[in-house]
Amino acid sequence: MKRSFRFVYKLAEKSHRTLIHDWLAQPYVAEWFYGQGLQNTIRHLDEFLNGASQAQYWLGFDKDHPFAFFITSRIAKSHDELTHWCTGKGDAITLDMLIGDTAYLGMGLAHQVIHGFLQNQFPLVDEVLIDPEKTNCRAVHAYQKTGFKIIDEFIPSHSPNPHYMMRLRLQMSADR
Repeated sequence: MKRSFRFVYKLAEKSHRTLIHDWLAQPYVAEWFYGQGLQNTIRHLDEFLNGASQAQYWLGFDKDHPFAFFITSRIAKSHDELTHWCTGKGDAITLDMLIGDTAYLGMGLAHQVIHGFLQNQFPLVDEVLIDPEKTNCRAVHAYQKTGFKIIDEFIPSHSPNPHYMMRLRLQMSADR
């Protein structure tokens, strides 16, 4: 039986650019999206909005109200540096997300939102990688509640701070 979710997920459009920039500038978001990582996010968002990005940018809506932001990209296992964190066969993606509307913070929705997003937009993907900063305890907790497991610790090229690499194997998820 397919579960229904109250949230809807759509690809970001040019009309959402200002909203996304506003969300990225909020102090609780800017703590984790900063420096080169933030610049990469903004540049790649603009590329996506102009039809020239490998990543996809999404908004989560509660009815018609946008409240969440997602970034996904496919992992090309034959030549992607992320391949060594994948388990092998099957499709894999990366995910990044944030709750942008402060009215939705602290409600324990992140794991529901992530599950709904993945089930609605990526039902055939086998695994998902996400890499929060190690000290981002709220994100790590939300991702673990979703089913992600910490599989490694590393320092990415865009940040001087340690990050966790976390993996969600969807074929093992209780909701699938």
